[in-house]
Amino acid sequence: MSKKEDLVELSYKSDAVNDFGLLGIMRLLETSYHWNLRHELTGVLFYDHGHFGQILEGKRADIQEIWSRIEKDPRHHRVELIGIREIEERRFPNWALKLYDGKEFAKVLPRFANAISDIALSNIEMMNTMQALGFKIKDDI
Repeated sequence: MSKKEDLVELSYKSDAVNDFGLLGIMRLLETSYHWNLRHELTGVLFYDHGHFGQILEGKRADIQEIWSRIEKDPRHHRVELIGIREIEERRFPNWALKLYDGKEFAKVLPRFANAISDIALSNIEMMNTMQALGFKIKDDI
Protein backbone atom coordinates (compact mmCIF):
# COMPACT_ATOMS: atom_id res chain seq x y z
CA MET A 1 0.00 0.00 0.00
CA SER A 2 1.43 3.38 -0.93
CA LYS A 3 1.73 6.19 1.62
CA LYS A 4 -1.32 7.94 0.10
CA GLU A 5 -3.49 4.88 0.76
CA ASP A 6 -2.28 4.21 4.31
CA LEU A 7 -5.03 4.08 6.89
CA VAL A 8 -4.71 6.93 9.39
CA GLU A 9 -6.59 8.35 12.33
CA LEU A 10 -6.88 12.09 12.88
CA SER A 11 -8.18 13.70 16.05
CA TYR A 12 -8.82 17.38 16.70
CA LYS A 13 -10.76 19.75 18.89
CA SER A 14 -12.25 23.14 18.18
CA ASP A 15 -14.78 25.67 19.38
CA ALA A 16 -17.92 26.63 17.49
CA VAL A 17 -18.07 30.25 16.41
CA ASN A 18 -21.81 30.30 17.22
CA ASP A 19 -24.21 28.01 19.05
CA PHE A 20 -25.28 25.46 16.47
CA GLY A 21 -28.65 24.63 17.94
CA LEU A 22 -30.47 21.46 16.99
CA LEU A 23 -31.13 22.46 13.37
CA GLY A 24 -27.51 23.49 12.82
CA ILE A 25 -26.20 20.22 14.23
CA MET A 26 -28.64 18.27 12.03
CA ARG A 27 -27.41 20.10 8.91
CA LEU A 28 -23.78 19.55 9.89
CA LEU A 29 -24.42 15.84 10.47
CA GLU A 30 -26.25 15.35 7.18
CA THR A 31 -23.57 17.06 5.12
CA SER A 32 -20.68 15.41 6.98
CA TYR A 33 -22.27 11.96 6.94
CA HIS A 34 -22.70 11.95 3.16
CA TRP A 35 -19.21 13.39 2.55
CA ASN A 36 -17.72 10.73 4.83
CA LEU A 37 -19.63 7.95 3.04
CA ARG A 38 -18.36 9.10 -0.37
CA HIS A 39 -14.77 9.23 0.93
CA GLU A 40 -14.93 6.07 3.06
CA LEU A 41 -14.24 7.99 6.27
CA THR A 42 -15.43 6.73 9.65
CA GLY A 43 -15.33 8.13 13.15
CA VAL A 44 -17.02 9.92 16.01
CA LEU A 45 -17.91 13.54 16.64
CA PHE A 46 -18.35 15.01 20.10
CA TYR A 47 -20.25 18.28 20.48
CA ASP A 48 -21.13 19.89 23.79
CA HIS A 49 -21.66 23.51 24.82
CA GLY A 50 -19.95 24.86 21.71
CA HIS A 51 -16.94 22.53 21.81
CA PHE A 52 -16.09 19.90 19.21
CA GLY A 53 -13.86 16.88 19.43
CA GLN A 54 -13.57 14.41 16.58
CA ILE A 55 -11.74 11.27 15.54
CA LEU A 56 -11.71 10.53 11.82
CA GLU A 57 -10.33 7.41 10.13
CA GLY A 58 -9.58 6.79 6.49
CA LYS A 59 -7.04 6.83 3.71
CA ARG A 60 -4.30 9.38 4.22
CA ALA A 61 -5.25 11.48 1.17
CA ASP A 62 -8.90 11.69 2.22
CA ILE A 63 -7.98 12.58 5.81
CA GLN A 64 -5.64 15.31 4.57
CA GLU A 65 -8.41 16.70 2.36
CA ILE A 66 -11.02 16.79 5.14
CA TRP A 67 -8.51 18.27 7.58
CA SER A 68 -7.82 21.10 5.16
CA ARG A 69 -11.58 21.76 4.91
CA ILE A 70 -12.04 21.68 8.70
CA GLU A 71 -9.18 24.15 9.26
CA LYS A 72 -10.82 26.62 6.84
CA ASP A 73 -14.40 26.07 8.04
CA PRO A 74 -15.72 29.43 9.31
CA ARG A 75 -18.01 27.65 11.80
CA HIS A 76 -14.95 26.63 13.86
CA HIS A 77 -12.27 28.62 15.62
CA ARG A 78 -9.34 27.55 17.79
CA VAL A 79 -9.07 24.44 15.64
CA GLU A 80 -6.32 22.32 17.13
CA LEU A 81 -4.86 19.11 15.77
CA ILE A 82 -4.51 16.60 18.59
CA GLY A 83 -2.82 13.94 16.52
CA ILE A 84 -2.57 11.98 13.33
CA ARG A 85 -1.20 8.48 13.25
CA GLU A 86 -1.14 5.39 11.13
CA ILE A 87 -3.53 2.64 12.20
CA GLU A 88 -3.90 -0.97 11.11
CA GLU A 89 -7.67 -1.13 11.54
CA ARG A 90 -10.56 1.22 12.18
CA ARG A 91 -12.03 1.71 15.65
CA PHE A 92 -15.37 2.80 14.20
CA PRO A 93 -15.73 0.71 11.01
CA ASN A 94 -19.53 0.93 10.87
CA TRP A 95 -19.93 4.65 11.50
CA ALA A 96 -19.57 7.20 8.71
CA LEU A 97 -20.29 9.63 11.53
CA LYS A 98 -21.52 9.01 15.07
CA LEU A 99 -22.47 12.05 17.17
CA TYR A 100 -22.12 12.18 20.93
CA ASP A 101 -22.91 14.94 23.33
CA GLY A 102 -21.54 15.38 26.85
CA LYS A 103 -24.37 13.42 28.50
CA GLU A 104 -23.83 10.39 26.26
CA PHE A 105 -20.08 10.45 26.87
CA ALA A 106 -20.65 10.69 30.62
CA LYS A 107 -22.86 7.58 30.54
CA VAL A 108 -20.22 5.51 28.79
CA LEU A 109 -17.18 7.05 30.48
CA PRO A 110 -18.13 8.68 33.80
CA ARG A 111 -14.70 10.27 34.27
CA PHE A 112 -15.32 12.21 31.06
CA ALA A 113 -18.18 14.11 32.73
CA ASN A 114 -15.71 16.03 34.89
CA ALA A 115 -13.28 16.55 32.02
CA ILE A 116 -15.81 18.24 29.72
CA SER A 117 -16.79 20.69 32.44
CA ASP A 118 -13.17 21.87 32.49
CA ILE A 119 -12.29 23.45 29.16
CA ALA A 120 -8.61 23.14 30.05
CA LEU A 121 -8.89 19.45 29.16
CA SER A 122 -5.54 18.42 27.70
CA ASN A 123 -5.26 17.25 24.12
CA ILE A 124 -3.93 13.87 25.15
CA GLU A 125 -6.72 13.32 27.68
CA MET A 126 -9.38 14.29 25.10
CA MET A 127 -7.97 11.90 22.51
CA ASN A 128 -7.50 9.06 25.00
CA THR A 129 -11.05 9.46 26.27
CA MET A 130 -12.53 9.44 22.76
CA GLN A 131 -10.41 6.43 21.82
CA ALA A 132 -11.48 4.62 24.99
CA LEU A 133 -15.07 5.15 23.91
CA GLY A 134 -14.23 3.46 20.61
CA PHE A 135 -12.75 0.46 22.35
CA LYS A 136 -15.77 0.17 24.65
CA ILE A 137 -18.24 0.37 21.80
CA LYS A 138 -16.22 -2.01 19.65
CA ASP A 139 -16.31 -4.55 22.51
CA ASP A 140 -20.09 -4.16 22.79
CA ILE A 141 -20.80 -4.87 19.11
